[in-house]
Amino acid sequence: MVMVGDDVPGTVMPERHVSRWLLGPQRWRPMHLFAEHPGLARVLSAAEAAVGL
Repeated sequence: MVMVGDDVPGTVMPERHVSRWLLGPQRWRPMHLFAEHPGLARVLSAAEAAVGL
């Protein structure tokens, strides 16, 4: 359920979802790659949600 719940916002609005990760600890900062490529973030989020189902 956690995978699906986290990935639905990433599929619907990837830029906004990834921007929340950029405010976290230093080890999460590489997430900016997904902010720069929202299509990639959307595809990966949809794939993770499908695996979670």
